[in-house]
Amino acid sequence: MKILFIGQIRNAPLENSSPGAINSVAASRGHQIVERISENPDVVICYNWNSQSNAVLRSARTLEIPAILVKSEPSIVTPEHMSAKIDALFSRVVDLGRPYSSPVIKYPQVWNLDFFDNPKKRLDRVVSISANKFSFVPGELYSLRARSYSEFDSVDVFGPGWDRRVFRNVLKLAKELEIAVVGGCRRLNLDCLKTLNVRPHNALGRAENKLETLSRYKVSLVIENSAEYMSEKLLDSIFAGTIPVYVGPPVEAFEIPEGLVISADANISSIRAALLQATHIRHQDWHNLARKWLTTPGVRESWEAGRAMTTVLEVAESEI
Repeated sequence: MKILFIGQIRNAPLENSSPGAINSVAASRGHQIVERISENPDVVICYNWNSQSNAVLRSARTLEIPAILVKSEPSIVTPEHMSAKIDALFSRVVDLGRPYSSPVIKYPQVWNLDFFDNPKKRLDRVVSISANKFSFVPGELYSLRARSYSEFDSVDVFGPGWDRRVFRNVLKLAKELEIAVVGGCRRLNLDCLKTLNVRPHNALGRAENKLETLSRYKVSLVIENSAEYMSEKLLDSIFAGTIPVYVGPPVEAFEIPEGLVISADANISSIRAALLQATHIRHQDWHNLARKWLTTPGVRESWEAGRAMTTVLEVAESEI
């Protein structure tokens, strides 16, 4: 099978030779990757929607070549992913990291337990790693992050953008407004305007090594980009041996044991209660439970990028 990849492929596992990269998985299945529609691919795979994909999709329809849309970005990043008209351009749509998809395909993870057993004494504080972002698309959780960081002085925040001047934040808001409007968002979420000048109690700059930074702490606050999907954030906390207080889609949908995660609703009072609950957990007991899950046969294979990419390719093969 010959495959043409289009879309926002900068976010796809395409450009390296690791076993989980989609080109490596495709090669292992005997497929060929082509660069142009003129090479007559058997299938077109659009990895996250991009308006520049339109021309290729028109040609694919003319040539009766099936096209598949893979959504790894949430709608707050790519609003077109909410559009039924966009979905209709494709013969199949594959969602990654969404709890409502059937089957549920887990978001591709880089499996790294190098810092799980950090021998140093962990801080009795809370860590969170995220950039300062905005979105006008309903469902975003960026504004909840900002409010949480300003509310809880026990949280140490790592990530870029928290020291930006208001003027630069206004410029970013303008860009996000353009993304929402051009992406066809009919109803704008204005919560981001309320957090324009909100600052964390403890912003500590960028984390040079995400997992190492997480592993310095007993507890982490993990607030997803959106309740629409589960990205790598929660698993990173578990990989680092850090008890996660989590706001996002239900973990049960992804077969994560409930005892590994302190789930909170998307509001300050629920997060406050979850953080208090996490501080009363004996870290060694949680650590033992996490180790048992991480080493259970089949768990790693179900989360690594190779599994998700294999599923995408299986869908493509079924369309030929």
